[in-house]
Amino acid sequence: MSGRAGAGTRRLRPLLSWALLAVAGTALTAGAPGAQAQQDAIDPATAIQGADVYTSQCARCHGAAGQGGQTPSGPDAPALRGAHIALVDLVLRTGRMPPGDPDGDTKARRPLTDERRDALLAWMDDQLGLRGEIPRVPVGGNPARGQEVYAANCAQCHGSTGGGGVAGGGAFTPVLVDREPLVIAEAIRMGPFQMPQFGEDVISDRELADTIAFLEEVQGEPGTPVGLVELNPVFAGAFVFAISLAAIVSAMWLSGRVSMFPDAPEDGEQP
Repeated sequence: MSGRAGAGTRRLRPLLSWALLAVAGTALTAGAPGAQAQQDAIDPATAIQGADVYTSQCARCHGAAGQGGQTPSGPDAPALRGAHIALVDLVLRTGRMPPGDPDGDTKARRPLTDERRDALLAWMDDQLGLRGEIPRVPVGGNPARGQEVYAANCAQCHGSTGGGGVAGGGAFTPVLVDREPLVIAEAIRMGPFQMPQFGEDVISDRELADTIAFLEEVQGEPGTPVGLVELNPVFAGAFVFAISLAAIVSAMWLSGRVSMFPDAPEDGEQP
């Protein structure tokens, strides 16, 4: 009798093993990214608005499926499928995209409103599979330490006080003192365009907070009557050249004019 019970137990073991595998597979499927994405699906109104923004202002260059393409002005538009969400958010917040004119000139700044930008990001994350996450903005930084971090990593291109200008190779570097902290954090972590990317091993979260605090303090400093804080070396050179040229032209003009107060004629001389 005990032999029959043992045989029955041996026959049940494979079935129990398959049952355990099925339960484990169900648990893994429930915790998979796809299932989580379905739980976190965006609401229909946001999806409609995001799709409308993408179709009307992005698909022309980046493709209907985010596969990339060619802009009307010539340069290739990068693929957006699988792009980092922080980089997309940065480009939208700073007005580099979408283009502000029908010719696709990215220099025309016309940023989206916060509502339309958030809807677009949510739709792209849902449909194009954006990766990563928007960085957390650290607070409580020390401006004095931030000045040291900024001088070592940023001042070479953006100027000693964030005035921006032109870096090597003709690359344009924007003004930093009027940017929101999230833009500074995203730019440092993502390294957009010609800017290098600074990971946490180069600029830690604490140093990032210090840099943001330094730029905020610079922004609060009084400027000149015309609003200038500093001149980028390129702009300063052009300014000095213009002033020098104006002085030379003025001197030549004055030296060639007839004297405004000629000497009075002596007695008996005709004036």
